[in-house]
Amino acid sequence: MRLRSTARAVLLAVALTSGSLAAPVAVVAMPTDAHAQAMSVVYVDVDKVINDCDEGKDAAEALKKEQAKRQTEIQAREVEIKKLQDDLEKQAKAFSAAAIEKKAAHYQQAVVEYQSIVVKYNKELQDKERDLFDPIERRIKELLRTIALRDGYDMILNKRSVPYGRKDLDLTEKVTQEYNKTYPSKGPKADDKKPAPKKPAPTAPKK
Repeated sequence: MRLRSTARAVLLAVALTSGSLAAPVAVVAMPTDAHAQAMSVVYVDVDKVINDCDEGKDAAEALKKEQAKRQTEIQAREVEIKKLQDDLEKQAKAFSAAAIEKKAAHYQQAVVEYQSIVVKYNKELQDKERDLFDPIERRIKELLRTIALRDGYDMILNKRSVPYGRKDLDLTEKVTQEYNKTYPSKGPKADDKKPAPKKPAPTAPKK
């Protein structure tokens, strides 16, 4: 799973222009130096922001717990199917054809139910993943637009679409930090996760 390569790729580009290009004559009349002015382009590893931001870590932990709950039942059904298969193979010669047919039908039914459960749980986990991570991706897009407008970037690209980029043009760490400040995690803080200190044992009263 995002156990998510837990975070999906977001094809992202924020392009901003300050003037209208509706009149071609105006473009031709522009001075050469202004016309040739370079665009300000930077890039962000969106997947890394999703994985490293506090909300992303909380989402990954929640998804992991959902997966663990379902994995327990899946493993129990796998054990049951293996036992049915072993019994069927060991007792094939000891039972009548009718009894073997009944046991085989029971085994086949268990396999069908197992496959159905796996499909059902995979869909539930995919839906849960979208519920957890899609809002984070939307907020990252909003934050990138804010950063572009504030800092004067013409375009912010997803690193997935950038074969090569100078390290100084990589805003990943900056965006992660700003995301954590703008959208602080609502999960338990590190101090809240620590076990409560043990109370000292009561001392025996003096005689």
